[in-house]
Amino acid sequence: MRRYESVWVVQGDLPDEEVKSAIDKFSRIISTAGGTLVGVDDWGRRKLAYKIKGTTRGYYLLADFAGTPATVKELERNYRIDDRIIRYHTVKKADKVNLEALQAEIEARAQAASAKEAEAARAAAAAAAAAAAAPAPEAPPEEAAAPPEAAVPAEETPAPAKEE
Repeated sequence: MRRYESVWVVQGDLPDEEVKSAIDKFSRIISTAGGTLVGVDDWGRRKLAYKIKGTTRGYYLLADFAGTPATVKELERNYRIDDRIIRYHTVKKADKVNLEALQAEIEARAQAASAKEAEAARAAAAAAAAAAAAPAPEAPPEEAAAPPEAAVPAEETPAPAKEE
């Protein structure tokens, strides 16, 4: 097995559900073709340097995986078939892969992701508790809130006299 990185750009005007389905599709292709997916990095929507297939925005994704040349061939064949993909590029990172080290890296990424999610949940809970504990600001009385010009009635200007 060899280690690869594959970057692909999905059309930027697609909804998030379509992007997620594209990620799932290509992750399954790597797994079913005999590869081991280490991780998928979501780089998000970005402006393209130039128009590609009539679009100026794209959703960038990076897949880190180990597989055979046949895995890469099948993955790139599916990139070409799928109309949602506007560009792709696959690079070989290493000729040999230590499978134990690869499994350890996958587990470390999973632990880091779960720790990050737990920290985000704690921060959200703390923010919610702080918002609930803070007293609600009192609304100012309407008279004090009105601008000074509105409190003083405007003088009426007499209409010009008609000439006969």
